[in-house]
Amino acid sequence: MNPKHIFVSLLIIVSLATAGYWLLSPRKQVVHTFFVDSAPATRVLAVNGRVRPKLQIDRRPTASGELIALPFDVGDLVTAGQVLARIDDAPEAAAVAQAEASAGAQEATLARVRRDLNRSEALGEFAPKRDVEQLRLSVAENERELERRQASVVQARELRERRVLRAPFPGVILERPVDPGQTVGVESIIYRLADLSDPEITVEVDEIYATEIRAGTEALVNFPGQQQPIEATVVHIEPRVDPATGARDVRLSLKDALEINAPSGLTVTVNLIIERRGAALSVPRRAIVQSDQPAQVRIVSDHGIVSNRQVTFIDWPSERVIVTEGLKPGERILIDPDAAEPGDQVEARAADK
Repeated sequence: MNPKHIFVSLLIIVSLATAGYWLLSPRKQVVHTFFVDSAPATRVLAVNGRVRPKLQIDRRPTASGELIALPFDVGDLVTAGQVLARIDDAPEAAAVAQAEASAGAQEATLARVRRDLNRSEALGEFAPKRDVEQLRLSVAENERELERRQASVVQARELRERRVLRAPFPGVILERPVDPGQTVGVESIIYRLADLSDPEITVEVDEIYATEIRAGTEALVNFPGQQQPIEATVVHIEPRVDPATGARDVRLSLKDALEINAPSGLTVTVNLIIERRGAALSVPRRAIVQSDQPAQVRIVSDHGIVSNRQVTFIDWPSERVIVTEGLKPGERILIDPDAAEPGDQVEARAADK
């Protein structure tokens, strides 16, 4: 055979063998990993909350009757002591006028008796002592009667005042479920009044996580349309669990006054800061394998060998969790634990944490 043909044949055989080996030989699987690092970590509970007034009342009348004045509507601002509504008070007004007239007549009678006493006392020893004593008794009796009638005036005015509803504090009208001319009773709500100058935030926290919250727990509140969150502090935790929702109500007070008009009931995002650690190992929750066995992560060695590692972590509803046992800084773990099995040899590539 021609030596040239032999060389070409050998070259083809070597090329085919090389290609076959390349195609059939096992390849290292490419996986995404990240290095565990010790860094400051914050454990946060994100929940939705609502703006609620610090003060809110349902203003009801103390007497039944027809509404003759209802000067405010929803959204109006009122000041403390301002008249919110008037109920027909014609009978009470007549009683006040009658009581005032009776007290006025008694004042005139008392003034006359006092004049008679003064004249008698001016006569000195020439005035019969019996007459002077009778006049003194008459003055005392008329003074007591005047006090009684003046008390009746006060009582009549108080009954008339019960027909007037005033604002107990400055605020805004949230609801007005009645109209002028309507007859109302003592159970009727005339206005729902709220003080929104210093609102609170209320949130519902699942009973599982509510045990981690204390009075004084800090939080950040994000209002719609506001770029910067507002700092807040937990001021109250409901001592009972709502059996219907399995949650506890938590109230927060804002540290700074709001510069925006936040209506009552506005939905906000609240980040409750449960814990701050100066140094901690945190990993993505998706990197943890949880089954019937204890929690594990999959470590990739310097030689690319995958192995399981049991870990202990704080189970918290967030994308990243704090590992308390089982890992050391500088170790490399799989982002997706399903990407390789223990014992596999892989090619590790860095991924975003």
